Amino acid sequence: MQIVRKLLVKLTKSVMSVTPKAWVLWAKNHPKLVAAYSRNLHKSGLLYQLQTMEELTRSYTAYQQYQQHQITELVPSPESLWDNVTPNNVLICVPSFDAEALKTTLTSIAEQHTAFANVLVWCDTQDTVALMAVLSQHLDCDFSLITALSEVPYDMAHQPCFMLFSGDVVAPFLCTLLPKLITPATHIAYVDSDVCDSAGSRSFPDFKPDWNPDLQLTAGYVSSGVWVDKLSRVEAHVGQSCRLTPFLISQFLCLCYVNGNEERIEHIPLVLVSRPENVAPFNLAAPLLADAYRPFADIIASNLPTLTLRWKLPSSPLVSIIIPTKNAMELVKACIDSILQKTTYSNYEILLINNGSDDIDCINYFVELDKHPKIRVIDYDKAFNYSAINNFAAKHANGDVLALVNNDIEVISPDWLRDMVSHVLRDDIGCVGAKLLFSDDRIQHAGVVMGYGGGAGHAHKYFPADHFGYMNRLVASHNYSAVTAACLLITTADFWAVGGLNEQDLAIAFNDVDLCLKVLQLGRRNLYCAEAVLYHHESVSRGHEDTPEKVLRFKGELSYLQTHWQHVIAADPAYNPNLTLRRENFGIKDFFISD
Repeated sequence: MQIVRKLLVKLTKSVMSVTPKAWVLWAKNHPKLVAAYSRNLHKSGLLYQLQTMEELTRSYTAYQQYQQHQITELVPSPESLWDNVTPNNVLICVPSFDAEALKTTLTSIAEQHTAFANVLVWCDTQDTVALMAVLSQHLDCDFSLITALSEVPYDMAHQPCFMLFSGDVVAPFLCTLLPKLITPATHIAYVDSDVCDSAGSRSFPDFKPDWNPDLQLTAGYVSSGVWVDKLSRVEAHVGQSCRLTPFLISQFLCLCYVNGNEERIEHIPLVLVSRPENVAPFNLAAPLLADAYRPFADIIASNLPTLTLRWKLPSSPLVSIIIPTKNAMELVKACIDSILQKTTYSNYEILLINNGSDDIDCINYFVELDKHPKIRVIDYDKAFNYSAINNFAAKHANGDVLALVNNDIEVISPDWLRDMVSHVLRDDIGCVGAKLLFSDDRIQHAGVVMGYGGGAGHAHKYFPADHFGYMNRLVASHNYSAVTAACLLITTADFWAVGGLNEQDLAIAFNDVDLCLKVLQLGRRNLYCAEAVLYHHESVSRGHEDTPEKVLRFKGELSYLQTHWQHVIAADPAYNPNLTLRRENFGIKDFFISD
Protein backbone atom coordinates (compact mmCIF):
# COMPACT_ATOMS: atom_id res chain seq x y z
CA MET A 1 0.00 0.00 0.00
CA GLN A 2 2.87 2.38 0.85
CA ILE A 3 4.44 1.81 -2.56
CA VAL A 4 1.09 2.37 -4.27
CA ARG A 5 0.61 5.67 -2.43
CA LYS A 6 4.07 6.86 -3.46
CA LEU A 7 3.38 5.95 -7.07
CA LEU A 8 0.04 7.76 -6.97
CA VAL A 9 1.62 10.90 -5.52
CA LYS A 10 4.40 10.83 -8.11
CA LEU A 11 1.88 10.24 -10.89
CA THR A 12 -0.23 13.15 -9.61
CA LYS A 13 2.82 15.42 -9.60
CA SER A 14 3.74 14.35 -13.13
CA VAL A 15 0.22 15.04 -14.37
CA MET A 16 0.11 18.42 -12.62
CA SER A 17 3.42 19.44 -14.20
CA VAL A 18 1.85 19.26 -17.69
CA THR A 19 -1.64 20.39 -16.70
CA PRO A 20 -2.70 23.93 -17.72
CA LYS A 21 -2.34 26.40 -14.83
CA ALA A 22 -6.05 27.26 -14.94
CA TRP A 23 -6.93 23.62 -14.24
CA VAL A 24 -4.41 23.40 -11.41
CA LEU A 25 -5.88 26.53 -9.79
CA TRP A 26 -9.37 25.04 -10.15
CA ALA A 27 -8.23 21.86 -8.37
CA LYS A 28 -6.55 23.86 -5.59
CA ASN A 29 -9.83 25.68 -4.94
CA HIS A 30 -11.69 22.41 -4.23
CA PRO A 31 -11.08 21.39 -0.60
CA LYS A 32 -11.97 17.73 -1.14
CA LEU A 33 -9.31 17.29 -3.84
CA VAL A 34 -6.71 19.15 -1.77
CA ALA A 35 -7.56 17.08 1.32
CA ALA A 36 -7.20 13.79 -0.59
CA TYR A 37 -3.84 14.83 -2.04
CA SER A 38 -2.65 15.96 1.40
CA ARG A 39 -3.56 12.64 2.99
CA ASN A 40 -1.69 10.62 0.38
CA LEU A 41 1.34 12.93 0.46
CA HIS A 42 1.70 12.50 4.23
CA LYS A 43 1.26 8.75 3.99
CA SER A 44 3.66 8.32 1.07
CA GLY A 45 6.70 9.40 3.09
CA LEU A 46 8.23 11.23 0.11
CA LEU A 47 11.33 13.19 1.09
CA TYR A 48 12.65 16.51 -0.16
CA GLN A 49 16.35 16.57 0.55
CA LEU A 50 19.48 18.04 -0.98
CA GLN A 51 19.82 18.43 -4.72
CA THR A 52 21.87 15.76 -6.45
CA MET A 53 25.22 16.85 -7.89
CA GLU A 54 23.70 16.82 -11.37
CA GLU A 55 20.79 18.99 -10.24
CA LEU A 56 23.11 21.36 -8.37
CA THR A 57 25.41 21.75 -11.40
CA ARG A 58 22.51 22.33 -13.74
CA SER A 59 20.73 24.83 -11.50
CA TYR A 60 23.91 26.74 -10.63
CA THR A 61 24.84 27.04 -14.31
CA ALA A 62 21.40 28.54 -14.92
CA TYR A 63 21.92 30.91 -11.99
CA GLN A 64 25.29 32.11 -13.35
CA GLN A 65 23.65 32.91 -16.68
CA TYR A 66 20.89 34.76 -14.86
CA GLN A 67 23.39 36.73 -12.74
CA GLN A 68 25.36 37.73 -15.82
CA HIS A 69 22.13 39.03 -17.32
CA GLN A 70 21.46 41.02 -14.14
CA ILE A 71 24.98 42.47 -14.14
CA THR A 72 24.63 43.49 -17.77
CA GLU A 73 21.58 45.53 -16.79
CA LEU A 74 23.34 47.08 -13.77
CA VAL A 75 26.69 47.96 -15.30
CA PRO A 76 26.62 51.26 -17.20
CA SER A 77 28.36 51.88 -20.46
CA PRO A 78 31.93 53.23 -20.16
CA GLU A 79 30.85 56.74 -21.17
CA SER A 80 28.23 56.94 -18.40
CA LEU A 81 30.33 56.02 -15.37
CA TRP A 82 29.36 57.79 -12.18
CA ASP A 83 30.78 61.12 -11.20
CA ASN A 84 31.53 62.12 -7.63
CA VAL A 85 31.81 58.51 -6.43
CA THR A 86 34.52 57.79 -3.89
CA PRO A 87 36.78 55.17 -5.48
CA ASN A 88 37.18 51.81 -3.75
CA ASN A 89 40.46 50.38 -2.55
CA VAL A 90 41.08 46.66 -2.32
CA LEU A 91 42.89 44.90 0.52
CA ILE A 92 44.40 41.49 -0.26
CA CYS A 93 45.22 39.54 2.88
CA VAL A 94 48.19 37.17 2.48
CA PRO A 95 48.52 35.24 5.77
CA SER A 96 50.91 32.78 4.11
CA PHE A 97 52.68 33.24 0.81
CA ASP A 98 51.55 31.02 -2.05
CA ALA A 99 52.70 32.43 -5.37
CA GLU A 100 50.08 30.66 -7.51
CA ALA A 101 47.21 31.60 -5.21
CA LEU A 102 48.30 35.23 -5.18
CA LYS A 103 48.66 35.28 -8.98
CA THR A 104 45.08 34.04 -9.30
CA THR A 105 43.77 36.91 -7.19
CA LEU A 106 45.94 39.54 -8.86
CA THR A 107 44.84 38.41 -12.32
CA SER A 108 41.17 38.84 -11.40
CA ILE A 109 41.90 42.32 -10.02
CA ALA A 110 43.84 43.28 -13.15
CA GLU A 111 40.86 42.21 -15.28
CA GLN A 112 38.47 44.63 -13.56
CA HIS A 113 36.53 46.73 -16.06
CA THR A 114 36.93 49.68 -13.70
CA ALA A 115 40.17 49.68 -11.74
CA PHE A 116 40.39 49.85 -7.97
CA ALA A 117 41.82 53.16 -6.75
CA ASN A 118 44.55 51.55 -4.64
CA VAL A 119 45.74 48.01 -4.00
CA LEU A 120 46.84 47.22 -0.45
CA VAL A 121 48.58 43.92 0.30
CA TRP A 122 48.71 42.83 3.93
CA CYS A 123 51.30 40.13 4.33
CA ASP A 124 52.39 38.03 7.26
CA THR A 125 55.44 36.52 5.68
CA GLN A 126 59.18 36.99 5.70
CA ASP A 127 59.43 36.16 1.98
CA THR A 128 58.82 39.75 0.88
CA VAL A 129 61.26 39.57 -2.05
CA ALA A 130 59.30 36.77 -3.77
CA LEU A 131 56.04 38.50 -2.84
CA MET A 132 57.13 41.80 -4.35
CA ALA A 133 58.22 40.00 -7.51
CA VAL A 134 54.75 38.48 -7.98
CA LEU A 135 53.04 41.79 -7.26
CA SER A 136 55.23 43.72 -9.71
CA GLN A 137 54.68 41.14 -12.42
CA HIS A 138 50.89 40.93 -12.15
CA LEU A 139 49.82 44.45 -11.20
CA ASP A 140 50.01 47.40 -13.57
CA CYS A 141 49.02 49.89 -10.85
CA ASP A 142 50.67 51.17 -7.70
CA PHE A 143 50.34 49.04 -4.59
CA SER A 144 51.25 49.31 -0.93
CA LEU A 145 52.71 46.50 1.12
CA ILE A 146 51.83 46.48 4.84
CA THR A 147 52.42 44.13 7.76
CA ALA A 148 49.81 45.67 10.12
CA LEU A 149 46.69 47.80 9.73
CA SER A 150 48.44 50.60 11.59
CA GLU A 151 50.69 51.03 8.52
CA VAL A 152 47.82 51.97 6.21
CA PRO A 153 48.20 55.62 5.15
CA TYR A 154 45.66 57.89 6.84
CA ASP A 155 43.82 58.82 3.65
CA MET A 156 43.46 55.19 2.57
CA ALA A 157 42.34 54.14 6.07
CA HIS A 158 39.34 56.45 5.72
CA GLN A 159 38.30 55.37 2.23
CA PRO A 160 36.04 52.48 1.16
CA CYS A 161 37.85 49.19 0.81
CA PHE A 162 36.97 45.68 -0.39
CA MET A 163 38.68 42.89 1.58
CA LEU A 164 39.52 39.39 0.40
CA PHE A 165 42.22 36.75 0.75
CA SER A 166 44.99 35.60 -1.51
CA GLY A 167 43.53 32.86 -3.73
CA ASP A 168 40.11 34.49 -4.00
CA VAL A 169 38.83 35.46 -7.45
CA VAL A 170 36.64 38.55 -7.85
CA ALA A 171 34.02 39.03 -10.58
CA PRO A 172 35.18 41.28 -13.46
CA PHE A 173 32.57 43.97 -12.75
CA LEU A 174 32.99 44.00 -8.97
CA CYS A 175 34.62 47.43 -8.72
CA THR A 176 32.02 48.92 -11.06
CA LEU A 177 29.11 47.29 -9.24
CA LEU A 178 30.00 48.29 -5.69
CA PRO A 179 28.97 51.97 -5.97
CA LYS A 180 25.76 50.84 -7.65
CA LEU A 181 24.77 48.28 -5.03
CA ILE A 182 25.85 49.90 -1.74
CA THR A 183 23.72 52.61 -0.20
CA PRO A 184 25.34 55.72 1.35
CA ALA A 185 24.26 54.72 4.88
CA THR A 186 25.98 51.32 4.71
CA HIS A 187 29.02 50.71 6.90
CA ILE A 188 29.79 47.11 5.90
CA ALA A 189 28.58 44.93 3.02
CA TYR A 190 29.29 41.34 2.01
CA VAL A 191 28.67 39.32 -1.13
CA ASP A 192 27.77 35.72 -1.88
CA SER A 193 30.54 33.33 -2.86
CA ASP A 194 31.22 29.98 -4.44
CA VAL A 195 34.10 27.52 -4.82
CA CYS A 196 36.53 27.60 -7.73
CA ASP A 197 38.76 24.60 -8.44
CA SER A 198 42.21 24.63 -10.04
CA ALA A 199 40.65 24.31 -13.50
CA GLY A 200 38.50 27.38 -12.95
CA SER A 201 35.25 25.43 -12.59
CA ARG A 202 32.79 27.03 -10.15
CA SER A 203 30.39 25.16 -7.86
CA PHE A 204 28.87 24.96 -4.35
CA PRO A 205 27.56 28.52 -3.99
CA ASP A 206 27.02 29.92 -0.51
CA PHE A 207 23.78 31.84 -0.92
CA LYS A 208 23.93 33.70 2.36
CA PRO A 209 21.13 35.26 4.42
CA ASP A 210 21.06 38.96 5.24
CA TRP A 211 23.10 39.98 8.28
CA ASN A 212 22.65 37.19 10.80
CA PRO A 213 24.74 37.94 13.91
CA ASP A 214 24.26 34.58 15.60
CA LEU A 215 25.17 32.65 12.45
CA GLN A 216 28.36 34.68 12.29
CA LEU A 217 29.14 33.93 15.94
CA THR A 218 28.62 30.18 15.58
CA ALA A 219 29.45 29.44 11.93
CA GLY A 220 31.46 32.38 10.59
CA TYR A 221 29.31 32.28 7.46
CA VAL A 222 30.92 35.46 6.08
CA SER A 223 34.65 34.86 5.76
CA SER A 224 35.77 36.94 2.76
CA GLY A 225 34.42 39.34 0.16
CA VAL A 226 33.59 42.13 2.61
CA TRP A 227 33.36 45.85 1.80
CA VAL A 228 33.85 48.49 4.51
CA ASP A 229 33.18 52.19 4.22
CA LYS A 230 36.59 52.83 5.82
CA LEU A 231 39.40 50.45 6.66
CA SER A 232 39.91 52.10 10.02
CA ARG A 233 36.65 50.41 11.09
CA VAL A 234 38.41 47.04 10.94
CA GLU A 235 41.33 48.32 12.98
CA ALA A 236 38.95 49.70 15.61
CA HIS A 237 37.60 46.20 16.25
CA VAL A 238 40.57 43.88 15.82
CA GLY A 239 43.27 46.27 17.07
CA GLN A 240 46.30 47.89 15.47
CA SER A 241 48.69 45.04 16.22
CA CYS A 242 46.31 42.19 15.38
CA ARG A 243 48.10 39.33 13.65
CA LEU A 244 46.84 38.47 10.18
CA THR A 245 45.17 35.03 10.04
CA PRO A 246 43.00 33.28 7.40
CA PHE A 247 40.01 33.98 9.67
CA LEU A 248 40.49 37.69 10.29
CA ILE A 249 37.45 38.84 8.30
CA SER A 250 35.20 36.33 10.10
CA GLN A 251 36.53 37.51 13.43
CA PHE A 252 36.12 41.18 12.50
CA LEU A 253 32.42 40.64 11.82
CA CYS A 254 31.99 38.64 15.04
CA LEU A 255 33.56 41.49 16.97
CA CYS A 256 31.23 43.99 15.33
CA TYR A 257 28.43 42.27 17.24
CA VAL A 258 30.38 41.44 20.41
CA ASN A 259 31.59 45.02 20.83
CA GLY A 260 28.04 46.32 20.63
CA ASN A 261 28.64 48.79 17.83
CA GLU A 262 25.75 49.87 15.65
CA GLU A 263 27.24 49.19 12.25
CA ARG A 264 24.82 48.94 9.38
CA ILE A 265 25.73 45.66 7.66
CA GLU A 266 24.18 44.93 4.27
CA HIS A 267 24.13 41.84 2.08
CA ILE A 268 24.58 41.85 -1.71
CA PRO A 269 22.92 38.63 -2.98
CA LEU A 270 25.23 38.18 -5.97
CA VAL A 271 28.09 35.69 -6.26
CA LEU A 272 30.98 38.11 -6.74
CA VAL A 273 33.83 36.18 -5.06
CA SER A 274 35.04 32.64 -5.75
CA ARG A 275 37.09 31.01 -3.03
CA PRO A 276 39.69 28.26 -3.63
CA GLU A 277 38.46 24.72 -2.96
CA ASN A 278 41.17 24.05 -0.38
CA VAL A 279 40.37 27.08 1.77
CA ALA A 280 40.58 26.35 5.49
CA PRO A 281 37.32 26.29 7.46
CA PHE A 282 36.49 29.04 9.92
CA ASN A 283 38.79 28.62 12.93
CA LEU A 284 36.28 28.40 15.74
CA ALA A 285 38.98 28.00 18.37
CA ALA A 286 40.81 31.17 17.42
CA PRO A 287 42.14 32.81 20.62
CA LEU A 288 40.86 36.19 19.52
CA LEU A 289 37.27 34.91 19.53
CA ALA A 290 37.64 32.78 22.64
CA ASP A 291 38.69 35.85 24.61
CA ALA A 292 35.94 37.97 23.08
CA TYR A 293 33.18 35.44 23.85
CA ARG A 294 34.29 34.66 27.39
CA PRO A 295 32.34 37.48 29.14
CA PHE A 296 28.97 36.25 27.88
CA ALA A 297 29.31 32.63 26.74
CA ASP A 298 31.27 29.45 27.29
CA ILE A 299 32.62 27.52 24.33
CA ILE A 300 31.56 23.88 24.54
CA ALA A 301 33.91 21.36 22.93
CA SER A 302 32.37 19.43 20.05
CA ASN A 303 33.27 17.69 16.81
CA LEU A 304 30.98 19.93 14.78
CA PRO A 305 32.23 22.35 12.12
CA THR A 306 30.53 25.13 14.05
CA LEU A 307 30.96 26.70 17.44
CA THR A 308 28.73 25.55 20.30
CA LEU A 309 28.18 28.53 22.55
CA ARG A 310 26.52 28.16 25.94
CA TRP A 311 25.40 31.63 26.91
CA LYS A 312 25.79 32.51 30.56
CA LEU A 313 22.62 32.79 32.62
CA PRO A 314 22.40 36.17 34.38
CA SER A 315 19.56 34.69 36.45
CA SER A 316 17.37 31.58 36.62
CA PRO A 317 13.83 32.87 36.05
CA LEU A 318 10.74 30.76 36.54
CA VAL A 319 9.65 29.23 33.23
CA SER A 320 5.96 28.45 32.75
CA ILE A 321 5.70 25.45 30.41
CA ILE A 322 2.26 25.55 28.76
CA ILE A 323 0.97 22.25 27.33
CA PRO A 324 -2.57 22.20 25.84
CA THR A 325 -4.24 18.83 25.34
CA LYS A 326 -7.51 17.02 24.81
CA ASN A 327 -7.25 13.41 25.98
CA ALA A 328 -4.07 11.92 24.42
CA MET A 329 -2.94 10.44 27.73
CA GLU A 330 0.00 8.48 26.32
CA LEU A 331 1.37 11.51 24.48
CA VAL A 332 0.97 13.76 27.52
CA LYS A 333 2.56 11.19 29.81
CA ALA A 334 5.59 10.78 27.52
CA CYS A 335 5.90 14.56 27.24
CA ILE A 336 5.63 15.38 30.95
CA ASP A 337 7.69 12.38 32.12
CA SER A 338 10.52 13.38 29.79
CA ILE A 339 10.42 16.97 31.09
CA LEU A 340 10.42 15.90 34.74
CA GLN A 341 13.04 13.19 34.35
CA LYS A 342 15.50 14.70 31.87
CA THR A 343 15.41 18.49 32.20
CA THR A 344 18.44 19.86 34.02
CA TYR A 345 17.02 23.39 34.41
CA SER A 346 14.93 23.13 37.56
CA ASN A 347 13.06 26.42 37.95
CA TYR A 348 9.92 25.70 35.95
CA GLU A 349 6.22 25.01 36.37
CA ILE A 350 4.03 23.00 34.02
CA LEU A 351 0.56 24.26 33.13
CA LEU A 352 -1.39 21.42 31.53
CA ILE A 353 -4.44 22.94 29.83
CA ASN A 354 -7.24 20.40 29.63
CA ASN A 355 -9.34 21.30 26.59
CA GLY A 356 -12.47 19.23 27.15
CA SER A 357 -10.99 15.77 27.69
CA ASP A 358 -13.66 13.07 27.95
CA ASP A 359 -11.55 9.94 28.31
CA ILE A 360 -12.04 8.74 31.90
CA ASP A 361 -8.52 7.28 32.16
CA CYS A 362 -7.12 10.54 30.94
CA ILE A 363 -9.18 12.57 33.39
CA ASN A 364 -8.04 10.37 36.29
CA TYR A 365 -4.43 10.76 35.14
CA PHE A 366 -4.82 14.56 35.09
CA VAL A 367 -6.16 14.48 38.64
CA GLU A 368 -2.98 12.71 39.76
CA LEU A 369 -0.79 15.13 37.78
CA ASP A 370 -2.42 18.07 39.52
CA LYS A 371 -1.00 16.82 42.82
CA HIS A 372 2.59 17.22 41.59
CA PRO A 373 4.26 20.32 43.07
CA LYS A 374 5.47 21.47 39.64
CA ILE A 375 2.24 20.85 37.74
CA ARG A 376 -1.10 22.65 37.57
CA VAL A 377 -3.98 21.24 35.52
CA ILE A 378 -6.30 24.02 34.30
CA ASP A 379 -9.57 23.38 32.49
CA TYR A 380 -10.39 25.22 29.28
CA ASP A 381 -13.86 24.19 28.14
CA LYS A 382 -14.24 26.20 24.93
CA ALA A 383 -13.76 24.94 21.37
CA PHE A 384 -10.20 24.18 20.31
CA ASN A 385 -8.40 27.38 19.37
CA TYR A 386 -4.64 27.06 19.81
CA SER A 387 -4.10 30.80 20.11
CA ALA A 388 -6.91 31.31 22.61
CA ILE A 389 -5.82 28.37 24.76
CA ASN A 390 -2.25 29.63 25.05
CA ASN A 391 -3.37 33.20 25.73
CA PHE A 392 -5.65 31.84 28.46
CA ALA A 393 -2.80 29.80 29.94
CA ALA A 394 -0.37 32.74 29.80
CA LYS A 395 -2.74 34.73 32.04
CA HIS A 396 -2.45 31.96 34.65
CA ALA A 397 1.32 31.63 34.35
CA ASN A 398 3.63 32.77 37.14
CA GLY A 399 6.85 32.68 35.13
CA ASP A 400 8.85 35.53 33.64
CA VAL A 401 9.40 33.21 30.67
CA LEU A 402 6.71 31.30 28.78
CA ALA A 403 7.45 27.99 27.05
CA LEU A 404 4.79 27.00 24.52
CA VAL A 405 5.06 23.21 24.18
CA ASN A 406 2.87 20.79 22.23
CA ASN A 407 1.60 17.68 23.96
CA ASP A 408 3.48 15.50 21.44
CA ILE A 409 6.90 16.86 22.39
CA GLU A 410 9.46 14.59 24.06
CA VAL A 411 12.77 15.73 25.53
CA ILE A 412 16.03 14.36 24.07
CA SER A 413 18.77 16.76 25.22
CA PRO A 414 18.65 17.34 29.01
CA ASP A 415 19.96 20.93 28.73
CA TRP A 416 17.26 21.96 26.24
CA LEU A 417 15.53 24.40 28.62
CA ARG A 418 18.72 25.83 30.08
CA ASP A 419 20.09 26.52 26.59
CA MET A 420 16.87 28.11 25.38
CA VAL A 421 16.44 30.23 28.50
CA SER A 422 19.98 31.57 28.17
CA HIS A 423 19.08 32.88 24.71
CA VAL A 424 15.65 34.27 25.52
CA LEU A 425 17.18 36.37 28.33
CA ARG A 426 19.46 38.17 25.86
CA ASP A 427 18.27 41.73 25.33
CA ASP A 428 18.26 41.45 21.55
CA ILE A 429 16.57 38.03 21.28
CA GLY A 430 12.79 37.53 21.13
CA CYS A 431 11.42 34.05 20.40
CA VAL A 432 13.64 30.97 20.70
CA GLY A 433 12.85 27.69 18.98
CA ALA A 434 14.35 24.21 19.23
CA LYS A 435 15.56 21.51 16.86
CA LEU A 436 12.62 19.13 16.62
CA LEU A 437 12.79 15.62 15.19
CA PHE A 438 10.15 13.28 13.87
CA SER A 439 9.93 9.93 15.63
CA ASP A 440 12.16 8.39 12.90
CA ASP A 441 14.98 10.91 13.59
CA ARG A 442 14.39 13.17 10.63
CA ILE A 443 14.18 16.94 10.95
CA GLN A 444 10.69 18.27 11.62
CA HIS A 445 11.68 21.84 12.55
CA ALA A 446 14.95 23.76 12.51
CA GLY A 447 13.71 27.28 11.90
CA VAL A 448 10.90 28.70 9.78
CA VAL A 449 11.48 30.19 6.31
CA MET A 450 8.96 32.71 5.03
CA GLY A 451 7.69 32.11 1.51
CA TYR A 452 7.66 28.32 1.45
CA GLY A 453 4.39 27.26 -0.16
CA GLY A 454 3.39 30.89 -0.46
CA GLY A 455 3.28 31.23 3.34
CA ALA A 456 5.88 29.67 5.62
CA GLY A 457 7.58 26.30 6.07
CA HIS A 458 10.24 24.47 8.02
CA ALA A 459 13.88 24.74 6.95
CA HIS A 460 15.58 21.39 6.18
CA LYS A 461 12.40 19.43 6.81
CA TYR A 462 12.91 15.64 6.48
CA PHE A 463 16.72 15.92 6.54
CA PRO A 464 18.50 13.30 8.69
CA ALA A 465 18.97 14.44 12.29
CA ASP A 466 22.77 14.28 12.02
CA HIS A 467 23.00 16.31 8.80
CA PHE A 468 24.93 19.59 9.04
CA GLY A 469 22.51 21.31 6.69
CA TYR A 470 23.07 24.04 4.10
CA MET A 471 26.04 26.18 5.19
CA ASN A 472 26.00 24.24 8.50
CA ARG A 473 22.67 25.82 9.41
CA LEU A 474 21.28 22.66 11.04
CA VAL A 475 24.04 22.51 13.66
CA ALA A 476 24.57 26.25 14.24
CA SER A 477 22.34 28.28 16.56
CA HIS A 478 21.33 31.37 14.58
CA ASN A 479 18.58 33.73 13.59
CA TYR A 480 15.43 32.99 11.63
CA SER A 481 12.46 35.24 11.05
CA ALA A 482 10.26 32.74 12.88
CA VAL A 483 10.29 29.47 14.83
CA THR A 484 7.54 27.01 15.63
CA ALA A 485 5.44 27.16 18.78
CA ALA A 486 5.60 23.38 19.08
CA CYS A 487 8.47 24.32 21.39
CA LEU A 488 8.99 28.06 21.72
CA LEU A 489 10.30 30.28 24.52
CA ILE A 490 9.47 33.96 24.89
CA THR A 491 9.58 36.33 27.85
CA THR A 492 6.19 37.05 29.33
CA ALA A 493 6.84 40.76 28.79
CA ASP A 494 7.43 40.31 25.06
CA PHE A 495 4.45 37.98 24.71
CA TRP A 496 2.05 40.58 26.06
CA ALA A 497 3.87 43.50 24.41
CA VAL A 498 2.67 42.12 21.06
CA GLY A 499 -0.76 41.08 22.35
CA GLY A 500 -0.06 37.36 22.58
CA LEU A 501 -1.26 34.98 19.87
CA ASN A 502 -3.90 36.11 17.37
CA GLU A 503 -6.95 34.10 18.42
CA GLN A 504 -9.36 35.96 16.13
CA ASP A 505 -7.66 35.34 12.78
CA LEU A 506 -5.20 32.50 13.43
CA ALA A 507 -6.90 29.89 15.56
CA ILE A 508 -4.80 26.94 14.37
CA ALA A 509 -2.12 27.67 11.78
CA PHE A 510 0.55 30.37 11.45
CA ASN A 511 -0.19 31.93 14.85
CA ASP A 512 3.39 31.19 15.93
CA VAL A 513 4.79 32.75 12.74
CA ASP A 514 2.63 35.82 13.29
CA LEU A 515 3.81 36.03 16.92
CA CYS A 516 7.47 35.86 15.87
CA LEU A 517 7.07 38.50 13.18
CA LYS A 518 5.35 40.82 15.66
CA VAL A 519 8.26 40.29 18.05
CA LEU A 520 10.69 41.30 15.29
CA GLN A 521 8.93 44.66 15.27
CA LEU A 522 10.00 45.13 18.88
CA GLY A 523 13.58 45.25 17.64
CA ARG A 524 14.36 41.67 18.68
CA ARG A 525 15.80 38.81 16.63
CA ASN A 526 14.30 35.33 16.76
CA LEU A 527 16.62 32.36 17.16
CA TYR A 528 16.82 28.66 16.36
CA CYS A 529 18.70 26.90 19.17
CA ALA A 530 20.49 23.92 17.59
CA GLU A 531 21.55 22.53 20.97
CA ALA A 532 17.96 22.07 22.22
CA VAL A 533 16.88 18.78 20.63
CA LEU A 534 13.46 17.21 21.20
CA TYR A 535 11.11 14.81 19.45
CA HIS A 536 7.94 16.20 17.93
CA HIS A 537 5.48 13.48 17.04
CA GLU A 538 3.83 16.06 14.80
CA SER A 539 0.07 16.41 14.73
CA VAL A 540 -0.51 12.93 16.16
CA SER A 541 -3.30 14.22 18.35
CA ARG A 542 -4.84 16.83 16.04
CA GLY A 543 -4.21 15.35 12.61
CA HIS A 544 -3.34 16.92 9.25
CA GLU A 545 -5.27 19.35 7.06
CA ASP A 546 -7.11 16.43 5.47
CA THR A 547 -10.79 17.33 5.60
CA PRO A 548 -12.63 19.94 3.50
CA GLU A 549 -13.40 21.98 6.65
CA LYS A 550 -9.77 22.02 7.75
CA VAL A 551 -8.65 22.93 4.23
CA LEU A 552 -11.00 25.92 4.14
CA ARG A 553 -9.88 27.10 7.58
CA PHE A 554 -6.24 26.70 6.60
CA LYS A 555 -6.74 28.70 3.41
CA GLY A 556 -8.27 31.53 5.40
CA GLU A 557 -5.35 31.60 7.83
CA LEU A 558 -2.85 31.46 4.99
CA SER A 559 -4.63 34.38 3.35
CA TYR A 560 -4.32 36.37 6.58
CA LEU A 561 -0.59 35.65 6.78
CA GLN A 562 -0.05 36.59 3.14
CA THR A 563 -1.98 39.83 3.55
CA HIS A 564 -0.37 41.03 6.79
CA TRP A 565 3.20 39.83 6.27
CA GLN A 566 3.54 40.13 2.51
CA HIS A 567 6.85 42.01 2.72
CA VAL A 568 8.55 39.25 4.77
CA ILE A 569 7.10 36.48 2.60
CA ALA A 570 8.42 38.27 -0.49
CA ALA A 571 11.97 38.61 0.90
CA ASP A 572 12.80 36.69 4.07
CA PRO A 573 16.03 38.25 5.41
CA ALA A 574 17.02 34.91 6.98
CA TYR A 575 16.90 33.20 3.58
CA ASN A 576 18.29 34.17 0.16
CA PRO A 577 16.38 35.25 -2.97
CA ASN A 578 18.39 32.78 -5.08
CA LEU A 579 17.14 29.75 -3.14
CA THR A 580 13.96 27.87 -3.96
CA LEU A 581 10.62 28.34 -2.21
CA ARG A 582 9.15 25.23 -3.79
CA ARG A 583 10.94 22.80 -1.47
CA GLU A 584 12.29 23.09 2.05
CA ASN A 585 15.77 21.88 1.07
CA PHE A 586 17.80 25.07 0.34
CA GLY A 587 18.02 24.08 -3.33
CA ILE A 588 18.76 26.72 -5.97
CA LYS A 589 15.62 28.20 -7.48
CA ASP A 590 14.73 27.83 -11.16
CA PHE A 591 16.05 30.74 -13.20
CA PHE A 592 14.68 31.87 -16.52
CA ILE A 593 16.02 34.74 -18.60
CA SER A 594 13.38 36.67 -20.49
CA ASP A 595 14.24 38.03 -23.91
